Amino acid sequence: MLDKVRRPAERRGEEEDAVLSLTNARVFDGSDMLPSRYTLTLDDNRIASLSDRPNAAAPGEQIDLGGMTVMPGMVTCHLHPDTYKWTLQDHLSANRLGKERPPGVMMAIGIRACKMMLESGFTGYVGAACSNDIDAQLKMAIEENIIPGPRIRACGHHVGTHADNNDSPKWWLRYDTWGTDIFADGPSGLRALVRDEIRRGAEVIKIFVSSGHAIPGHHGKRNMSHEEIATIVETAHERGAKVRAHVCHKNLILEAIELGVDIIDHGDETDEECVEAMARAGSFWVPSLMFLQLALDQGWADEEGATAYGHACLHRSLPLAQKAGVRILLGDDYIGEPLPHEIGQYNQELTLYASVAGITPKDVLGWATKNAGELLVDAPAKSGVIEPGALADLIVVDGDPLADLACLTRPQETLKAVIRDGVPVIDRLPASARQRVAA
Repeated sequence: MLDKVRRPAERRGEEEDAVLSLTNARVFDGSDMLPSRYTLTLDDNRIASLSDRPNAAAPGEQIDLGGMTVMPGMVTCHLHPDTYKWTLQDHLSANRLGKERPPGVMMAIGIRACKMMLESGFTGYVGAACSNDIDAQLKMAIEENIIPGPRIRACGHHVGTHADNNDSPKWWLRYDTWGTDIFADGPSGLRALVRDEIRRGAEVIKIFVSSGHAIPGHHGKRNMSHEEIATIVETAHERGAKVRAHVCHKNLILEAIELGVDIIDHGDETDEECVEAMARAGSFWVPSLMFLQLALDQGWADEEGATAYGHACLHRSLPLAQKAGVRILLGDDYIGEPLPHEIGQYNQELTLYASVAGITPKDVLGWATKNAGELLVDAPAKSGVIEPGALADLIVVDGDPLADLACLTRPQETLKAVIRDGVPVIDRLPASARQRVAA
């Protein structure tokens, strides 16, 4: 059950110490499972100390975890918060994306998605496009303690060009108001659009460089010119935002990397040359394999065979990318059936990726924590790791995720606590494990 998210000053009474120590814990620090039992001390919204010394706990509230695992909260890095129970056909039909319900209902869906993430052990998300500026407004509501929710790096709309892959050929059904997709043309038009997105709270600009990714009939099409992509990247970076690109075809993947796109979404035709380019550039990569897997399993595959080809490419390229040090991330298109926003659904990616030859559970946990933390917050802040000074976004798991990664796919059974900004927002730990130690 979600507790009220409290400001640091509200966590405990004014006369009580605000320090929380988690003792007798196994610790996955974002890179590996540490070798012994540890005490993790939180002060305000940061990790104050990590020690394997006996009696390392500070005065204040102490919780004996009895060997449970503490790890950074997971982060999903390709999220559309305002999708709910839509079908694939809803999204493929003209002028529906982001217009499925009135704006207030779409926001309610986003609030529900935030709850599903916390209950699944995800303490952060990086947006991949939404309608109605929902990412930015959810972030504001969470920061002002109006609702509980994850840490958010907000995205805006899909930024595209007129008559591209997302601009319906049924011109007589175009929007009177924007949905998820917005359009402009040429460097000056797109520069103005990007600046307005940032003004409205977007910290990530989402563009559609290519078509593709298991969408029937949408293979091989370029959506933006080289000059338009370059202008978007330059404008976003000038104002501190990152750029993510839906891009599936090899030539356009390489072009996006060359132009400084920060996040490659999907990258279906990624091969060794693309991997080398991502590694050199320091790109983030969200392969979103789950959608392709379901497309094949459920017979959505396109007649040209692009879905099966992309699926095979990702299986070949993921181990190469891991070895090369590419910052791979979790995240996928949770739109409804068969990828709903439900408790534990996001977690299924963990075991799917660990089933890829050459990828280990430790690798995947690093994608979900350390790699994601490098995208979620900008330096000097640190997230996704357990070390002194890092943000205290943590989960407590009854199990060893390295030995049994599937334990994370059963959060209603194994997730015992979720800590956001140093405050337990889900707390299923026994009262008998707690004590308060005076200074």
